Amino acid sequence: MNEVLEVQFDGWTATPRLPFVLSGNALCMTVPSYSSLLGLIGCCLGRIVTHDEVKFGFHYQYVMEANDLETRQRLEFDGRNVKPHAKGTDAYKREFHVIAATDSAGDLQPCLTLWLSRTDWIDYFRYPIGTPALGRSQDLLRIRFESVRVVAVEPITQAKVSGCALPFSPGMQVAGQLVQLADAYEEHTRVGAGRKPINPRVFINLAAGIGQEVSIGNLFRTSEGKSFYLHNWQ
Repeated sequence: MNEVLEVQFDGWTATPRLPFVLSGNALCMTVPSYSSLLGLIGCCLGRIVTHDEVKFGFHYQYVMEANDLETRQRLEFDGRNVKPHAKGTDAYKREFHVIAATDSAGDLQPCLTLWLSRTDWIDYFRYPIGTPALGRSQDLLRIRFESVRVVAVEPITQAKVSGCALPFSPGMQVAGQLVQLADAYEEHTRVGAGRKPINPRVFINLAAGIGQEVSIGNLFRTSEGKSFYLHNWQ
């Protein structure tokens, strides 16, 4: 592969939520999961995108963490109707990322860059069918039109990377957040049947900042000198 599709996004907030925290406060990971980004890609295409259709890498950065206090409406099903729960509402603390950063001219800087193997999808990102969001429905993103382009890349064996997630293996000399996640999810055809996790494993999330030296497969460098890991779902 010598070319990829590069897409940059900016916005105000994002919520790359830490999964499996079902009670108490909602927490964020340092970077979004591959399954979340696959959903973001599918939103732009206007359909479900499966993991075997595309390989992609990403770089994510944010300015700071913040917290919001929300009121949740409790509901219950009485066998016939959904109605307000007798216990009423409760308060819920939610962590999110502030991703809005501006340059000297006051323009928003990209918080998320995607590199995709599908260069034929270029028009779906220039004219997305859905409204892209990263996390919750209010975490809207803007696609930087001029950033949607095909760029040349070359494979490399070693690179400094950050703002991404790498499959973890013993002996990796990097510091980051260890999380166990599924690569992707497969939707069942029957409504209400849930989803099937694809290839659950441990990832190490590398926060944006000073890059960390890694030597793994599927490392690439663009003609502008940007290095990234291209996830291949294996």
